[in-house]
Amino acid sequence: MDAQMGSCCDITLGRVPAMGSSSSLYRRRTRLPIYQSGQVSMISARSESTIKLSSGSETSKLGTNNRMFILGMGYVGQFLAQYMKEDGWAISGTCRSIAKKKELERKGFDVHLFDACDLQCNDIHTLRYCTHLLVSIPPVVPAGDQILQHEELVRKIALMGGNLRWLCYLSSTSVYGDCEGAWVNEDYPPNPTSKLANLRLEAEEGWLKLGTDLGLSTLVLRLGGIYGPGRSAIDTILEQVPLSSEGRKRRVSKRYTSRVHVADICQALKATTAVPISRLLLLSGRLCSPAEPYLDFVSLIILQ
Repeated sequence: MDAQMGSCCDITLGRVPAMGSSSSLYRRRTRLPIYQSGQVSMISARSESTIKLSSGSETSKLGTNNRMFILGMGYVGQFLAQYMKEDGWAISGTCRSIAKKKELERKGFDVHLFDACDLQCNDIHTLRYCTHLLVSIPPVVPAGDQILQHEELVRKIALMGGNLRWLCYLSSTSVYGDCEGAWVNEDYPPNPTSKLANLRLEAEEGWLKLGTDLGLSTLVLRLGGIYGPGRSAIDTILEQVPLSSEGRKRRVSKRYTSRVHVADICQALKATTAVPISRLLLLSGRLCSPAEPYLDFVSLIILQ
């Protein structure tokens, strides 16, 4: 079932199983409270270090001194915007259509129309006022990351206000390719097997370099399959998504799938804004399984 935003979550940063394992159905990972009762804890498998905040009120005191701009107000972007807004952050973001803009504005978000192909005609200049920038726009085939194609303009705008101090790019575990069920972490060599995954890897490198050059706390988060309210196995079954759909076909073809709840992504992102670190992080839930047994299990729960 869907976890609540402030609950104790089972999550792994830095080590998840890739596709194709012939081992047992579930593998238990560490139980890690990401955000609860004003405390934040984040563990990276690369360094085995722990980062903690003694009180959630520290970031709240900053109020609108924390201004985040979200390039791509999609599923994760909307949840994060609401989550950070409730903690006193000023949040702005982008979308691509007037209809979507109106929908997001009705939800209380400050939204700008955005066309990554033509940054000159966009409200991207709003970036000069932000302290934190989240990039949640995937590359497109065959062009790649369309924002990075205007890198000099982005650099100029980011430096103009002198406020930006944190940059994060949301990537995907697809950059690992098919690892035949091996456990992978940030140090596991990427081996993308699709054009889109290759472009993801190139975008990771581009944003890491850009952020480092600008002297920012720069992060890349490789995310497992994202689920949450409105996007879960329960929704798939209740909506009676046919087995012939492309999404179902992809999931069935993978012997193991790593997943991460949108609430855990938000909590992990918030934790990183409080500590000046620059690195690549792998974020996934602690349990993995083939898609079909998982859906079968959920079907039984619904029938009961």
